[in-house]
Formats: sequence, structure tokens, C-alpha cells
Amino acid sequence: MQTARYYLLYSISFVLYCLTAPLRLSLGSPSEKSDKNTKKKKKIFIAVAIVTAATLASAVIIGQFFIQQQNQQNPEAPNVKFMTFEVDKQEITVGESTNVLINVQSSEDSVIDNAKAVVTIEPSGYEPYLSINNSPIQLPVFLGKDARTGEVKVSITATDSPAKEAVYVVKGTVFVNDAQTDIKEFPLTIRQ
Repeated sequence: MQTARYYLLYSISFVLYCLTAPLRLSLGSPSEKSDKNTKKKKKIFIAVAIVTAATLASAVIIGQFFIQQQNQQNPEAPNVKFMTFEVDKQEITVGESTNVLINVQSSEDSVIDNAKAVVTIEPSGYEPYLSINNSPIQLPVFLGKDARTGEVKVSITATDSPAKEAVYVVKGTVFVNDAQTDIKEFPLTIRQ
């Protein structure tokens, strides 16, 4: 990120140097003594300098925006993601269960030892109608690149339904050291 800023500053300096070259050369030449020509060139130079400064300021603002966007994506979070986040059945009736199969993979060369997968259901207030077992899941230690957890099952059971048909969103999230690294979701329909 620092290198990008240095290149931006160097390019700004170079552009300003090139823009001022005609004015520096014309002020030093003895053949042009006309005040009108000099004033006209100064006005043109000032207009070009203002347009250039505005363009460069816009470029800097846009560059800062993209840098902030990259920082918000949390580049320090390790690359630990779901390999599998699948469900047996997306439609169940009251009294039935469905299994969510989870397999998480690390693409980091380093050891990852504080990872967990959390399965949640939205909207909140689902507790009287659905039950989840085995969530959150403390994941085993990832010893290196391409390490996997193996398949882990989370069971969701429909205990009741608020209507003849209710649709929920089942969401799986992977956390490493409390930083979110991946998220997957699917709809789950409950029927009476």
C-alpha cells in the first residue's frame, strides 16, 4: 500500500513538472518580451494547472476509497473457508430433521488453531419452532495448507411451525480468532 502511494506521488510530481516546462522555458527566453503573450500563457498555464490539480485530487480520493474498501475486507483474516456446506433436505415437515454437512479447509501455510463454524437461523425468534444441535462447532487444528476438518453434521429439527409453511434462512459462518472468514446460506422450508 505504501508503494502505491509513492508511485502516485511520483506521477503527480512528474505531471506537474511537465506542465510547468513550457512556462519555465518561455520566461527564460529573451525573444519573447511581449506582456500580452506572457499574460496569455500565464492564464493558460493557470487553467491547465487547476484542471490537473482537480483531476489529481479526484484520483487521490478515488484511490483512498478503494484502499479503504480493501481494508474493510479484512485482509488479515486467514483464508479458511467452507469446502462443503450442504443440506440433506431443504423442505421438512414438523417432526422431521435435516442434516447440514460441513467441511472446512484452510489455505494457509501456518497453523490455525482457533477456528469455529457457527450455524444460525434467521429471522430470530425461531427457537419455538426449530432446534439446532452441534452448533457452534470448535474446529480441529489446521496444521498447514489444504488441511480439512472432515465432514461434520449439524442437525436441524422442526418442532413446530408458526404457519402452514414457514421459510427460514440457515446461515453458516466460519470464524478464526473471532474474525469472519467465510459465510454460506440456504433457505429451509417448514411445513405442517
